[in-house]
Amino acid sequence: MDQVLTDKGHYQWLVGRLIYLSHTRPDIAYAVNVVSQFMHAPSEEYMNAVYQILKYLKSALGKRLLFYKNGVYGIKGYTDSDWVGSQTDRRSTSGYFTFVEGNLVTWRSKKQKVVSRSSAEAEFLAHGVCELLWVKHVL
Repeated sequence: MDQVLTDKGHYQWLVGRLIYLSHTRPDIAYAVNVVSQFMHAPSEEYMNAVYQILKYLKSALGKRLLFYKNGVYGIKGYTDSDWVGSQTDRRSTSGYFTFVEGNLVTWRSKKQKVVSRSSAEAEFLAHGVCELLWVKHVL
């Protein structure tokens, strides 16, 4: 499959700004994660994906994070991982997220550096537990 490469500097500049923005806009976090994986050799296909993200942001200017009192009490955390979930490089992705009183407050996902079955997932599970304990300590 031949891919037409695009301007690497412009691509990296745009994706860098989107990465910064995704810290306050979790609705674009997954899409930005995907396009950021191709910073070393961006193709026209991924540049078009970046433009789609920008188009979405322009149409969703009023979106923001809101926290509600919803009658759910306590702190809950969840972790998960998939084995060989990425279609492009066959690596696993692990993640965790934490809710405080029903509101999402922290989240993280990471593609593993190597293909593995257990140790990387167990390590990320430990990171999720540490995050949960940290949130509990802060509150």
